[in-house]
Amino acid sequence: MNLKNKKILVFGGAGFIGSHLTERLIQAGASVTVYDNLKTGRIANLAKVWRHPGFRFIEADVCERNKVEETVPGHEVIFHFCDDSDIRSAAEHPDTYVEQNIMGLFYVLESMRRNRIRLILFPSSTTVFGELAHPPASELHGPMMPLNLYGGAKLAAEGLISAWAHTYDLRAIVFRFVGIIGGRMDHGVVHDFVRKLQKDPTRLEILGDGTQSRSFVLVDDCLEAMLFALAKTRKNYNLVHIGNVDQISVNETAEVIFQVMKLKGVKLRHTGGKLGWKGDVASNFIATETLTAWGWKPRRSSREAVFEAASRLVLERSRA
Repeated sequence: MNLKNKKILVFGGAGFIGSHLTERLIQAGASVTVYDNLKTGRIANLAKVWRHPGFRFIEADVCERNKVEETVPGHEVIFHFCDDSDIRSAAEHPDTYVEQNIMGLFYVLESMRRNRIRLILFPSSTTVFGELAHPPASELHGPMMPLNLYGGAKLAAEGLISAWAHTYDLRAIVFRFVGIIGGRMDHGVVHDFVRKLQKDPTRLEILGDGTQSRSFVLVDDCLEAMLFALAKTRKNYNLVHIGNVDQISVNETAEVIFQVMKLKGVKLRHTGGKLGWKGDVASNFIATETLTAWGWKPRRSSREAVFEAASRLVLERSRA
């Protein structure tokens, strides 16, 4: 799809992935409205596009149905990136997960239907699978048995989008992400390790035994994959896995970050057990059948993605 002069609405566009996406869309010549409540997103993330004539910002919550109804008309493409994505803390505020991640999406889909807007792109997650007995998980994997509220909300969202796409003749692209990492991150294992080591470079706590396997994709590669899929998909409902061809352990992730930060002799303290917290999984490794068939793969391996993401996080803190 040629994005030049397209009118695009990005819910959650001040967040980690959303802000990078907004920059890429502006670079492609689109006019972009960012809709964000700034609870986790930051105005600073939008500094590169803030004064661009094709950019507009609306501070509001997706749960404000009237505001959603007011904002959606006039746009041609919707990116819905505004869910609460802190997996570990989800159990502490389940109401937020239902309101923000499910009802907020419902308000957007209904507004799209009423205003005849036909295209939505949505980021789902490998958390919809639950524990994988035999990774990598296929795009046809089932049944889905999420182990945490985040995964449950994502699976519900996938169902809503599929139903709206088929019932109301929308075109939807749902992406299941592995660990997307890069600058501007505010949580996740790479972010947490970097921030812990910046506070105390002599020791690092690792949840679980560190053998959990993780597949990572740098945010740059993630954006390329999404826009590549946008140009290729044609069906009402399109499910696309965005993952890497490899995975590394959490312990190896820490070693890469030690290398980035030029740290030696860091004392590790593992909390023990195969998993780090309730709802954690041993592996997030997925197969990327659709993208592979189209000839696309990430430019960087999981290890290289961790190195680059950690480097960017360190640089951000040095400039703060």
